[in-house]
Amino acid sequence: MHQNSPRTSAPGSGRALAGRPAWTHGRARLPRAAKAAGAVVAGTAVVLTSTGVTALPVPSAAVPQVLAAPAEPEELIVNGSLAAGADLPECFFAAGWGDRTAQGSFSTDVPAGSPDGARSYALTVSNHISGDAKLLPSEASGCAPTVSPGESYDLSVDYSSTSDRNALTVFVHTPAGWRYHTDLRTLPATQGWTTAEAQLTDLPADVDRISFGVSLGGDGELRTTNYSLRRTPPPPAAPGEGELVVNGTLAEGGAVPTCFLPAGWGDRAVSQRVSTDVPAGAAPGSRSWAVDVSAYASGDAKLIQAETAGCAPTVVPGESYDVSVDYTSTTDRNALTVFAHTAQGWQYLTDLKTLPTSSEWTTATARIEKIPEGVDRISFGVSLAGNGQLRTTNYSLRPVEQEPPPVAGAPELVGRWDVLETELPIRAIHTTLLHDGRLLLIAGSGNDGNLFAAGTFRAVVWDPVTNDFTEIPVPYDMFCAGHVTLPDGKVLLAGGTAAFPEEDQGPNTFKGSDQSYYFDPADDSFHRTADMTGAHWYPSLTKLGNGDVWAAGGLDEKAEGTVLTELFDTSTMSWLPQNAVPQTWSFWGTYPHMFLLDDGTMFYTGAHTFGNGLPGTGASLYDWTTARIWDVPGLREKDLRDQAGSVFIGPAQDQRIMIVGGGNTDGNIPATNLVDIIDLNEPTPAYEPGPTLPGPGKAYVNLVNLPDRTVLAANGAQYNRTGDVFSAALYDPEANSWSSIDPDPVGRNYHSSSILLPDGRVAVFGSNPADNSFDFRISVYSPPYLFQGERPQLTRAPERAGYGDVVELGVSGEVVSASLMAPMSATHQTDTNARLVDLPIAGEGAARTAQIPDNPNLLPPGPYMLTVLDADGVPSEAKWVWIS
Repeated sequence: MHQNSPRTSAPGSGRALAGRPAWTHGRARLPRAAKAAGAVVAGTAVVLTSTGVTALPVPSAAVPQVLAAPAEPEELIVNGSLAAGADLPECFFAAGWGDRTAQGSFSTDVPAGSPDGARSYALTVSNHISGDAKLLPSEASGCAPTVSPGESYDLSVDYSSTSDRNALTVFVHTPAGWRYHTDLRTLPATQGWTTAEAQLTDLPADVDRISFGVSLGGDGELRTTNYSLRRTPPPPAAPGEGELVVNGTLAEGGAVPTCFLPAGWGDRAVSQRVSTDVPAGAAPGSRSWAVDVSAYASGDAKLIQAETAGCAPTVVPGESYDVSVDYTSTTDRNALTVFAHTAQGWQYLTDLKTLPTSSEWTTATARIEKIPEGVDRISFGVSLAGNGQLRTTNYSLRPVEQEPPPVAGAPELVGRWDVLETELPIRAIHTTLLHDGRLLLIAGSGNDGNLFAAGTFRAVVWDPVTNDFTEIPVPYDMFCAGHVTLPDGKVLLAGGTAAFPEEDQGPNTFKGSDQSYYFDPADDSFHRTADMTGAHWYPSLTKLGNGDVWAAGGLDEKAEGTVLTELFDTSTMSWLPQNAVPQTWSFWGTYPHMFLLDDGTMFYTGAHTFGNGLPGTGASLYDWTTARIWDVPGLREKDLRDQAGSVFIGPAQDQRIMIVGGGNTDGNIPATNLVDIIDLNEPTPAYEPGPTLPGPGKAYVNLVNLPDRTVLAANGAQYNRTGDVFSAALYDPEANSWSSIDPDPVGRNYHSSSILLPDGRVAVFGSNPADNSFDFRISVYSPPYLFQGERPQLTRAPERAGYGDVVELGVSGEVVSASLMAPMSATHQTDTNARLVDLPIAGEGAARTAQIPDNPNLLPPGPYMLTVLDADGVPSEAKWVWIS
């Protein structure tokens, strides 16, 4: 296990809170947006204006040239290129532990573009039985970097390795000495030089220094160089309501405004800088960007929005946007230039209009009538293509307020929302459908520090048929616990809140609990199980094919991200000891969306709660039996998937999963409406862009599988607990398209949840906006199929069935299919156990047979809602069937 000193610590195969692109390694590495924005595509350009679409000639392609790069944060690593030193690099030492043979030596093999004099250090491990070898910044005074708790840091190392047993390992120093902290991510084998990057966040309060490196935990050769650690720049402030440009007044940032990038191309001399010359009436703190071009032969110069997550605005194909920039210019060689991002990267899109000379501040405005299909982000600015002086500020992009298309209001087309007269007696933050049709609603302390201090923890059971609430005694604070329905219909609760943040701590420094209980619907009470091995605040619980429960993620008893994986044994109703559970030593984030697949592995969709996504691609396949993790490509805007929704689409046999929307509550930047879909039956699965969710981007989006095999997406907000988005839509997996419907009349964001009821309606609860109030109203959505005539009926069904069984059904109506649906257990937009499983049926008339799948990974044991569907797509009411 991990020891307390960097000299004697073992790696796991770790991941961490998200990394992000950084200026690293002592050499400027420009973002892809900067490079793309400096290029012009030869041929024709599509010009989008209020008068239509026109093809215009474009100059022949010129060599791209980026004019300037943002100033880098201070480098905290001493001798990161390993240039100084004799037997070992100065300020570094070779470390490791275990039963293996390790040798180290200098090498002149370094990445192209390394600083002059750079060297690498080669570590060779042989006869490996246990342990690792690594090169780390030493503990000597002035070597291991000094850090500050509460700050985030971007770190990177260039490496090559003949083994895939590598991890990016971090150690921390406290008054008690050095100790292992975490493995930020595992690293694959690589023949050429590769940069391993990650972000280090949430350092414990007593940490004052860190040390890190790449650890080799198997036979092979590892080379490392260009160690870098820099403080992560603070996130920009969120723009105003409806505004999509971050820092449009250029007020934030240093020599280069935050979220902006100087760019251009061609043969000319350019000088650029920040200026205090701004229009009269500009917002306090506003600045402008001054561009001076001389000796002009070709090309241009401009300031545009950077590629960095949350900077270049997210847009929706088919929607229109108003663009504006304030400018002055001594020449008429100006154009309002737009670049577009697609799955292939950044490219020049169009010049919206040319701009005349203006000695006074003038507002340049234009409209992009429709964003082309496939474009998800844009960047724009005023380009100066001749000798002269240009000043710009007050960049703005706003969606054009369109009159909403008339919704065919007939309920048989769009369904109907009803807000019940009865209100919740508690803050319903955790919601589970019980096998008797009632709902278990848990508040715990309900995100109320006063109730926590008073020990006031609450839960109720609601009967949607009688509208009665039954108060349930709650033994500890189950606020932010994980939960899942067990094979016997009981509800397992694990983790929760041990302590609220203290006054000098951040908002997400809750301390996790290790307590665990189950709720028994037979006696409406909680029963204690053995405690979890470790504490978890915001854990995810995923049921396995044998009925046991996998659990991971969240914050531990120190309010730090836990890397502990846990397993609940349903045969003994207890948590297994740590050494009986395969450990990745990976931090999966808070409430990670982890779905069980039909081969017994798991898929992490990239959705989670709070801040950035995980390093790498942001989504992963995971074999929990061997603790192996593989990145899955294709997820767009991985750092905007906080409070996103994830769900199987269509029958679970299709193994297709969709991720919808999401934001970034730490950065409080506008949420996205991007949708990505992955087919996990493919040999090399990868996310592909799906149809964009109608309406503005939103986090806190609630997704619900409906028995007609569509998916309801409702509720959400554009910002951190603010800016409710009143939109809803139904997704048809066969057509791969969304249909807009009337929204929930109640605005709902944080701590809201949606649950499918056995009669086919959807109950929606809660909202806990930034002022920490709570909405106690209950909304109920009746989908269109409830208004399309007589429903088929399931007149007879077995109470229990085994895997592979053929069961007899009694039906009425023109029944064409049958399915089993797992009872939902949702919180924080997370229900990793929700699924619809197709049952092949045979027969005619009132007597049918259905085949239960023989794969328990597809259909983990427990209670399910059985429905049949007629030829018009209308489902029956559900009957409960126990699968085991």
